[in-house]
Amino acid sequence: MKKRIFALAMTLAMAATAAGCGAKQSTDVEALLQKANDTMAQVTSMSAQMEVQMDMAYEDESMKSVVKSDMDVILEPFKTNMTISMTLNDEPLQEYEMYAVQNGDTVDAYMQVGGEWIHQPMASTDVSQYNTKQNMELYLKNISSFTAAGTEEINGSKTTLIEGVLTGDSMKEAMKNSGIESTTAGLGISAEDLVALMDSVEGMPVKLWISEDGYVMRYELDMTAMMQAVLDAMSGGEENSITISKTLVHMTASNFDAVPDFEVPAEALAA
Repeated sequence: MKKRIFALAMTLAMAATAAGCGAKQSTDVEALLQKANDTMAQVTSMSAQMEVQMDMAYEDESMKSVVKSDMDVILEPFKTNMTISMTLNDEPLQEYEMYAVQNGDTVDAYMQVGGEWIHQPMASTDVSQYNTKQNMELYLKNISSFTAAGTEEINGSKTTLIEGVLTGDSMKEAMKNSGIESTTAGLGISAEDLVALMDSVEGMPVKLWISEDGYVMRYELDMTAMMQAVLDAMSGGEENSITISKTLVHMTASNFDAVPDFEVPAEALAA
């Protein structure tokens, strides 16, 4: 009997210890998320490399598309310059240079395609995927069911990897800001279509790599399950022949508060 009581006491003690560790980890993660909120709110500029990957198959055909954006961003007022490249099945598809400058409620975008500059006024929401600070704040404030999943060094900084999910309106907002619309447009699916079909999706996995001083050095959205669910819903009850094996939005940031000011080239302004 004494042995049984001792064993039970040890089991309860171990459970209490584990619960205590879990609570401490949760507290630590919450503190780091709050620190990141405070730190990122003060950021005035940054550089970023963003990549949107999408792998899908239709019957016997497969498609692998990658859109890469290498950008410098200055905030309040927002402006960015970037180089964007696209590949399809590892073959170069298109590359162009782009500037975007906020002008009140609109954004003036200037794109150089094939050596020619084109001016395109846009709504602020149309370039929200490039507002890296806005997206980071969205993820930081709305991530739920989060846990610390290890550490990793990024650009010389030790970071804590935090994994969690976005749900509800924050998930829909993240999807609209992800830039995935340019990838799905060829399927006849707009951002509005995606949002309307997302009610059956429970959540979107998100990863944040946060440095000790609160900078979000990297983030990743896994939209694979969401995209598959949306396409299945669009099939209208019929068998869906499109399979999505990967949809990832991945961004790495650097050069915080150190991006020098830049101007839109005169030839672009003349477009």
